Amino acid sequence: MTNIEKFQKVWDAKDLEGVLGMLTDDVEMRMLHMDQTLKGPEAHAFIKELLLDDSVVSSDFRIIYENDECAVTYERMSGENSGQVSIVQLFRDNKIYYMEASLITDSES
Repeated sequence: MTNIEKFQKVWDAKDLEGVLGMLTDDVEMRMLHMDQTLKGPEAHAFIKELLLDDSVVSSDFRIIYENDECAVTYERMSGENSGQVSIVQLFRDNKIYYMEASLITDSES
């Protein structure tokens, strides 16, 4: 099982310890759609908030590209800001130390 498959497995299981265990202490998250960067404890708190929100669910997950150092994924997220998400993750010692996400929100019709 690859790094990103392991991460997605614990994410889908809403396993907080498992998810946080796959992030470095100094992880940096850039959310391009919000022009916001979170680092370390702030990023961990944001991930925890998303993970523990029962309305946030990942679907249609697929790996666009992955090797031992990086992964590019696509998925749909439901929740307050639902839509299509593209994420780039960089790995150090099998943990994510950098992620960059872009969300295209669903239009309300």
